[in-house]
Amino acid sequence: MKLFSLILSVTVFFISLYFFVMELPIRAGFNDIIYVMLLVILMAICIVGIIINWGLLYKRARKNRSLLFIANTFSKKNK
Repeated sequence: MKLFSLILSVTVFFISLYFFVMELPIRAGFNDIIYVMLLVILMAICIVGIIINWGLLYKRARKNRSLLFIANTFSKKNK
C-alpha cells in the first residue's frame, strides 16, 4: 500500500507540474491565481507524500543487501 502511495504521489506531482508549467505564463486573472495556488498546494502535498514514503524504498534496499550478506558463504572464518 505504501508503494502504491509513493507511485501515486510521484505521478500526481509530475502531472500537476506539467499543468503548472503550461498554464503559468498565459493566465493573469484572479481565478487563474487561485488555480495556480491550488496546483502549488497539490504539489506540496505530493512532496510530503514522497518524503513520507521514500523510506520504504531505502529500507527494502537495505534489507535485501543484508540478506545477501548473510547468505554469502565466502564470509565465513577459516579455522
